[in-house]
Amino acid sequence: MKSFILTFFAAFLFVSCSKSEPTIQNSTYVLSTDITYTTVNKTDSVNYIVLKAKTQGTSTSIAWDFGDGESQSGDSIIKHYFPKKGTYSIKLTVTDFLGTTASATKDIAITADDPAYVPHKLIWSDEFDGTTLNTSNWVNETNIDVNNEWQKYTNGDNLTIKDGILTITAKKVGTGQKKGDYTSGRINSNGLRTFLYGRMEIKAKLPAGRGTWPATWMLGANIATAGWPGCGELDIMEHVGYNPLWVKGSIHTPSSYGNTVNNADYKLTDCESAFHTYGMTWTPSKIEYYVDDPDHPFYTYSPAVKNASNWPFNKPCFFILNLAIGGDWGGAQGVDDSIFPCSMQVDYVRVYNYK
Repeated sequence: MKSFILTFFAAFLFVSCSKSEPTIQNSTYVLSTDITYTTVNKTDSVNYIVLKAKTQGTSTSIAWDFGDGESQSGDSIIKHYFPKKGTYSIKLTVTDFLGTTASATKDIAITADDPAYVPHKLIWSDEFDGTTLNTSNWVNETNIDVNNEWQKYTNGDNLTIKDGILTITAKKVGTGQKKGDYTSGRINSNGLRTFLYGRMEIKAKLPAGRGTWPATWMLGANIATAGWPGCGELDIMEHVGYNPLWVKGSIHTPSSYGNTVNNADYKLTDCESAFHTYGMTWTPSKIEYYVDDPDHPFYTYSPAVKNASNWPFNKPCFFILNLAIGGDWGGAQGVDDSIFPCSMQVDYVRVYNYK
């Protein structure tokens, strides 16, 4: 009887365990893709093409190569601009969760140059004409407390505009050597002027003196929802007074931020005595920083595979201009109180088409 019960119990366990195993149907899984496209006619251009990926299977990433030196990742439907006549070989690569890839290539003929195309056309600028800050472009930013900086940003009291030059002046207003003993200015274009791709240029002369930390930079306009560093940060130019012969360009993303690995230094021996153009070329494929000459960038950022962690730069950004005092980087070697007042001067901020 015991033997029968043990045999029955073992059989019951076998059947129960067998039922709990998933049943895998024999099937043939194929990952494949193809490209379709249509032309978008616009009043100012006839050279916009809408590309669509038609994928069989489950893709986890999509990458486009447009055949014109540019690439983009992430979207199955995408619009791209081809300003010049020619035949472009479009390549689409999709990847699934197993790491399997499939690709498709299609040649697209652009039959004519875009008659409205102007290479690197100026699309916006502030030349700082007049005597007051243009409130259609900028707001004064106050109540900013970051990076252990010592200055308090005022509502325009540290800004002047004269003879086409914006001057941001840092002042010592207390006994010195602590937070709150200094005032300065910080302006941004958030909600007023935001841009997605282009060539951005700021012509400026930087302050001299240990403890200064001027910057011309951009933040993602979605910072209120994405937060930082999720919104992305583009530091076109930063300079610290204790290192007077150098400027820096940096990029902050969720994959590397704060003491980011994505940066480069540029030697510029007269940045505190002469105006220079600090620029960025920003396309769907890459970001380049340069000084004075866009054809000779000193730093290029272009992740091979772009995602939200390393490339939050497929959304608009806004400008920030500021002069900080002290802080984690600017004050790393202290603040020299004999330098005040000191100023960053800005001749203009300009944005051009990137093509």
